[in-house]
Amino acid sequence: MKAIIYCRVSSQRQVDEGNGLGSQEQRCRVYAKNKNYEVVRVFLDEAISGSLFERPAMRSLLKFIDENPREDFVVIFDDLSRYSRDVKVHIQLTAEFKSRGVKRECLNFVFDDSEESEMAELMVAVANQYQRKSNRRQVVQKMKARLEKGYWPFMPPIGLINKKDDFHGKILIPHEPYAALIKTAIEKYSDGLLLTQEEVKRFLHDSFVKAGLQNRIARSTTQEILENPLYAGYIAYEPWGVHFQKAKHEGFISIETFNKVQRRLNERSKPWKRIDYTIDFPLRTHVLCDNCGKPLTASWNTGRNGRYPNYFCRNKDCKFRWKTISKHRIEPEFEFLLLSKKPAEEKIDLAKLVFNERWSLAMANYEEWRSKIEREAKEANEKIDWYAERAWKARDEAIAQTYEDKIKELRNSLTLAEQNLDKKPYTSEEFGTASNRVLNTLKNPMDMWKSDDYIDKRTILYMYFEGQLRYDYKMGFGTASLAYPVKLIGELGQAKMPLVEMSGSEPESEQN
Repeated sequence: MKAIIYCRVSSQRQVDEGNGLGSQEQRCRVYAKNKNYEVVRVFLDEAISGSLFERPAMRSLLKFIDENPREDFVVIFDDLSRYSRDVKVHIQLTAEFKSRGVKRECLNFVFDDSEESEMAELMVAVANQYQRKSNRRQVVQKMKARLEKGYWPFMPPIGLINKKDDFHGKILIPHEPYAALIKTAIEKYSDGLLLTQEEVKRFLHDSFVKAGLQNRIARSTTQEILENPLYAGYIAYEPWGVHFQKAKHEGFISIETFNKVQRRLNERSKPWKRIDYTIDFPLRTHVLCDNCGKPLTASWNTGRNGRYPNYFCRNKDCKFRWKTISKHRIEPEFEFLLLSKKPAEEKIDLAKLVFNERWSLAMANYEEWRSKIEREAKEANEKIDWYAERAWKARDEAIAQTYEDKIKELRNSLTLAEQNLDKKPYTSEEFGTASNRVLNTLKNPMDMWKSDDYIDKRTILYMYFEGQLRYDYKMGFGTASLAYPVKLIGELGQAKMPLVEMSGSEPESEQN
């Protein structure tokens, strides 16, 4: 009799450690030797669930039998659970083997044609199915418990990796250099330096190439990166009822940055913030044709004596369609417009004094607010301990459940308080550095406009102007609508100028 050995393990860990498949095969070989069988093939299913009918090695095994119809085979299994762990699949496989006239033998079960054996086989199959589902339930319960405690039990996302820890068991830590590059991309998107998910994808792609990394970011992965709270040190898994809460691991972006990114993702993108930009034509898509209101495009055109950079309208309904405007004409005109809209230096200096005064007031309000939150968190912890003690002592299940509901409610409040306390507002030094940078840019916009970085040029456009500029082929730029900050600084010192209030009672932070 010629024997075929079939072995299966259900997890990658069993494959990697090498204990499951090898030991199964060895026991089956010893069994075959004792039966004087000749082992002709061994089929191994690695990390395949016994609940599946479609298994690569099992499919190959059946194909091998079909390719040798004149041979008599016996298929040996180490354990009936390796054969299947699902009643329906067990019946299907049995039918496949019986239709081919193949004998099955198992080290811990005796097959025969009696009704009693068939009933016993099905009972074992039912028991195996129950054990599989019970094991899965236990695994899910353990994973859910880990989730509720603030640990991520699944595969870590790109930029994070699990590390064994004596206290925590396994805990997420940054996986460099991926973490640093992802942090930069998320913060750039948060600050508006990267406007679309496509730009984030391109930035990460270019950054990975420069760093010599092999991973390539897909469009769906980009969205997952921007929406993943694990990078901020928070955790959530709604399918298991685990809501947004502080995780045990430390994130590499702030919760304020994460929240700001979520708000940006939920906002409607402005249609004119396109991604087909180039440093050669920084005004493309930011300037409209005054005749038809459509954005101008641009390209290098070939002439008699070489290539020439031009802007033009390509709207088929516009009378100026394909009429070119030289880059050397429109960009200097824009620079003149930019300088003409620059606030007076004394007003920028006055704005700096106003900002510093409002910042000092906001910091005082913040300290008062933070003290209040700390008191609320302390009171919540004390109440949780009080209710937990009474829930433990309660003999009536209804009363105990009432206490547990109160504890759950208090824990939600405590989580919110901890999130607020985890906010890291800018220090006065950081605020001063940031405000000085902005105000110095307003004083000298040409320094950034002349930069070789397209993002710098675009920053000036967004910083100074409320929307797209209109350009007339004869008259040049029309009336420009200034961005609110520039307009406000220009109005400083006027009698009817509104008082500038910073948002909320907290100091400005990464969230604002």
